[in-house]
Amino acid sequence: MIVFRASWITRVWLSVFSLLTFSVQMQAEERKIRIGWQIPWATQGQIVQALKHTNILDEVNLTAEFIGFSYGGPLNRAALADEVDILLTADQPATVLLSKGKGFKIVSRMMYNRVCLYVPPSSGVSELKDLSGGVVMGPIGAAAERVAMSTLAKAGATADDLTLGQLDMAQQNSLVRTSDPEAAVWSNTNGFFGFDPLPAIWQAEGLVRIVSCGKVVSVVVASEEMLTTRRDELEDFLTGFVLAWDQFRQDHARFGQLFLDEASMDAPLSVLDDVASIEPNYFASSIEALSLTLSKEDILVIEEAQTFLSDRGIVPTDFDVRSYIETDALTSVLDKAEFIGLAGQIQ
Repeated sequence: MIVFRASWITRVWLSVFSLLTFSVQMQAEERKIRIGWQIPWATQGQIVQALKHTNILDEVNLTAEFIGFSYGGPLNRAALADEVDILLTADQPATVLLSKGKGFKIVSRMMYNRVCLYVPPSSGVSELKDLSGGVVMGPIGAAAERVAMSTLAKAGATADDLTLGQLDMAQQNSLVRTSDPEAAVWSNTNGFFGFDPLPAIWQAEGLVRIVSCGKVVSVVVASEEMLTTRRDELEDFLTGFVLAWDQFRQDHARFGQLFLDEASMDAPLSVLDDVASIEPNYFASSIEALSLTLSKEDILVIEEAQTFLSDRGIVPTDFDVRSYIETDALTSVLDKAEFIGLAGQIQ
């Protein structure tokens, strides 16, 4: 009888232990967030490395699956297929996604990143208006085109004065690296436009000369489920995102090298300083000085992206991107003093 009772008690405890273990596993799975990010995209990439290589997610009681993409188009397709919960993306692909009416919304600013216009080092172009009458090429339809054309127009070189051509960043890389560095043009092209980090890398290598850079507003986008039934997880993620920025601002070199390693980029860390120079949070002196809210100017830039896309028939003309910006979760996080205390526990 004693043996029977001992076995019975053992079986009961084993059952209880199994149930508790299963419950913990289920809870962890339920608080797992699928984060879509873009592997070759600097500054965003360093923030992701801070989430990956510290205990931030443990401190906010989340687990994460980081799903990497080469650029915004495939990331949008994954979002529409319900394969990601959070997207780290730029204003233009975000606007395209929001216009699909699937419940995604912008919940935070992520960063500013550069779009640059650049010419061969030996080019006679010294200012943007010198490109008038010339050929300028880059990724047509991307935010790089929108910002570059706006910048050129303000400098007095309108689209009517230019011949535009399509050349994506990989094609540019091939042409820049095989061209004569003493040539004044690239294969009959006077200048290129594109987005960091490649222009910064090329300039560091003496392959291009950057004439001007503009700004893209990049954002954090959340799914409808994160905004509703998983609202507490969204707030915990945003807490972690602020903490990741805090870690990065304190140690540019550590997270910069981790980014370069994962992106398989052979570039000096100083290039990443140039790329991030447009972002105020890069220079923040404390976690309290970080700002991830969207300013009125930021929203106007996002609306410019909407107009650019509407003019090309990519989003409906009556689409109102402003109604798809919902930063209440971020405001709730920033109103809680305890997230500042968490910063001291991150390692």
